Amino acid sequence: MYRPTLFRLFWTKGGRRDRAVVLAAWLGTLAASIGLGLASITLGWSGLPIHFAGVDVFATLYPPLIFATLWVLWFGFWWGFLPAYLSTLALALHSGMPLHWSLLFAFADPLGLAVFAIGYRALPIPYDLRSFNALVVFVVLSFVGAVFGSAGSVIWIMTNGVGRHDVLPVWQGWWLGAFLQNLTIVAPFLWAFSRPLARWRGGRGWRAEEGDRGAWTVLGGATILAGVLLFLYASVRLNALAFETASATGDDGAVRAAARALAESSQSMYWVMTIIVLFAFYVAHQLFSHWSAATRRAAAELSATNTHLADQARRLADALDSERLAHERLKATQAQLIQAEKMAALAHLVAGVAHEINTPLGIALLASTHLGDETRRLEQRVANGQVRKSDLTDYLGVAKETSTLLHTHVARAAGLVQSFKQVAADQVADERRGFNLRASLEELASSLAPALRKAGHVLTVECPDDIVMDSYPGALGQVVTNLAMNAVDHAFEPGQAGTLRIDVTMIDADTVALSFSDDGRGIPADIRSKVFDPFFTTRRGAGNTGLGLHIVFNLVTSRLGGRIALEDGQGRGCRFLIRMPVTAPVAG
Repeated sequence: MYRPTLFRLFWTKGGRRDRAVVLAAWLGTLAASIGLGLASITLGWSGLPIHFAGVDVFATLYPPLIFATLWVLWFGFWWGFLPAYLSTLALALHSGMPLHWSLLFAFADPLGLAVFAIGYRALPIPYDLRSFNALVVFVVLSFVGAVFGSAGSVIWIMTNGVGRHDVLPVWQGWWLGAFLQNLTIVAPFLWAFSRPLARWRGGRGWRAEEGDRGAWTVLGGATILAGVLLFLYASVRLNALAFETASATGDDGAVRAAARALAESSQSMYWVMTIIVLFAFYVAHQLFSHWSAATRRAAAELSATNTHLADQARRLADALDSERLAHERLKATQAQLIQAEKMAALAHLVAGVAHEINTPLGIALLASTHLGDETRRLEQRVANGQVRKSDLTDYLGVAKETSTLLHTHVARAAGLVQSFKQVAADQVADERRGFNLRASLEELASSLAPALRKAGHVLTVECPDDIVMDSYPGALGQVVTNLAMNAVDHAFEPGQAGTLRIDVTMIDADTVALSFSDDGRGIPADIRSKVFDPFFTTRRGAGNTGLGLHIVFNLVTSRLGGRIALEDGQGRGCRFLIRMPVTAPVAG
């Protein structure tokens, strides 16, 4: 098949020796083309008489076109363009043609060469002439290329003062010479050397990849049709011109000779046109067959692509369904873990409060037991009639002391229970209500105090008395509890006592800033950006889930309508700064 040699590939691939051989052959051909082009003028190779189909016709021998055609078919259009153009340009200048006409005249032969490049790009038929199809296509392209290349004869006739009676022979010699050169000289070379040369080129990676032939097919068919119509028009027009010229002389003998020449020329044109039209129809059939096959292949490829896309769409839909189910399971699992984390925070409070209540309740139990013992002892003395005034005085003292002790410690236990009850109710119910921020934080601190004291830490609260929030105390309590438990777990070395601080200020009438800080070891810089990520923890081996600060972030940003940031602890500890509105946004 026709696969031109791209100069870019030629220069970058293959060996240096191979490139040198090709360039030397091309430059030698270029020089020979210029020399032989000049020789065709000086030696009179134009208008050679040939007896064809009972008619004397004329043919022009032009060797540069042979070389150029071979270069176009073997290597590509531009490899043959320069030898054809430069040799024709040199011939024109040597014959005395003006420069501007010479530059235009030199394009005639490359125009014919373009027919070969277009035709073989349009048809997937080899140019080695080893099959009937290949031979027919070559003949048709040779004829059409010769007709297009004969356009230069018009400029030659105009610039060289050729008489009207010589116009037809000049044009016939031009196209017929090119046509016969291709059939008698170029064709044998193609048959003998095309295949080995194609293998040689292919092994060096110089050939362009085969592209889409659709546009080339249309262009090739149009070129062949235009060439046949151009030949038909030129033949009729120039024959009529020759007869009109003879008739204008008034010489009967000249008129009869012109009429005879016109009849003979028409007869030869008939046979030429018959053969060419048959060949053209054959090539058109090949073009149509190729176009139909290409269309069917494109339709099949499109159908296969659509099927493939449909399969991919189904697989993607299945994958999306699986992803959706996995995401729902993940959300459910995450919700369970978050709920477990909340319950774990309450468990910390329960454990701390239970431990703290044990002390006053134990003292109260001991006092009540002691009072009971004293009461039974007094009852026994009364029953024996041995009651003395001092016994009553002692009993009253014990009763007074124990009742005071009982009241104090039972009141303390009741206070702890009440604080825990309010905090736990807020965190479990998580309802919106109005509340005093200082009172809520102090209740929360009281509930956290036992657990913190057990670990050796102290929580202090600094908050103005007059801040009344319309928000979610349960969410706020969950935030403070998780921050406190996070500090207990991460901020201090085992056995190290520490201080936790809650500082509240009003930024403006609608915004509160709550700072939670500790004086522990701080958070390393390389993980500061990850502390709010879900499931991120540095103590997974100790049972931590990594959801505590993630819950804090979600509650602050969604439930409380605020923002939270981890700020630099200025060399020690860490500080979480929460900015939240006094009136929480309405839940969507």
